[in-house]
Amino acid sequence: MIPARFDYFAPRTVADLVAALDGESRLLAGGTWVVPEMERAESRPRRVVDLRHAGLATISVERSQLGLGAMCTYRDLLASEDVALHAPLLRTMAAGVTGGAALRNQATIGGSVAAARPQSDVPGALVALRANAVVAGPGGARRVPVAELFLGAGRIALAASEVITGFEVPSSRGYAHGYVKVKRGGSSWPIATAAVLLRLDGSGRCEDVRLVLGGVEPVPLTVELTELLGRPLGDEELDAAAAQASAAISVPWTDVLAPGEYRAAVAGPVARRALAMALAHIGETQTGH
Repeated sequence: MIPARFDYFAPRTVADLVAALDGESRLLAGGTWVVPEMERAESRPRRVVDLRHAGLATISVERSQLGLGAMCTYRDLLASEDVALHAPLLRTMAAGVTGGAALRNQATIGGSVAAARPQSDVPGALVALRANAVVAGPGGARRVPVAELFLGAGRIALAASEVITGFEVPSSRGYAHGYVKVKRGGSSWPIATAAVLLRLDGSGRCEDVRLVLGGVEPVPLTVELTELLGRPLGDEELDAAAAQASAAISVPWTDVLAPGEYRAAVAGPVARRALAMALAHIGETQTGH
């Protein structure tokens, strides 16, 4: 039960949604973060703006770019053939999200990004995919690289009068992917995640590689692995990449799940496993599966 009274508004258009943002309203997407906080009286907004009727749950493809509405749920990602073809990393991420079917049916990708929780799965995956957020405000729409949205734990680079309406994700067809995370148990939020996109050239040498760690710092951490480019990938290269991932952490994140020292310690092994997973999937991308 929510102890405080509030006004409720469910806009039907993005224009009405933007007009409702006054700095004292709380946006309701899937509600998996907002409602519990209101029930515990940690959040007492004057008005709740419900996004579920504003037409923000679409999935589309245009010119090899995947368009995802901010209100797309994990279930939507899992059910979409367009996502399977152009961003399979998102399907792998969604399949293992903490919370099971109930959360997959309710939680949204836009809500996850807007909350900017270090332990969430979505931010790191979208950063690895080099996605842009579509942000609506009084001056119209603008595009912002998702990697530039995060300012810190729970802090995002949006004005009070702006809202994320969707994401533009460049197609990752031709890339293999890996997604690995460490958790305390099945119902625990991740302690560390690693998202990888990998492409080899015709001779089996690394042509492009992306590694983004989540949960280990207050914001998703991109690890540059330029030393792997132009080389075949074996145990030696994966070990070196794991060491580089560990060394890249400068501000380890601490919360009730794990201290920063532990997160820094597991970052390398998680990164190596994700790279190995992507390498094992290379054959699938080459045969079009």
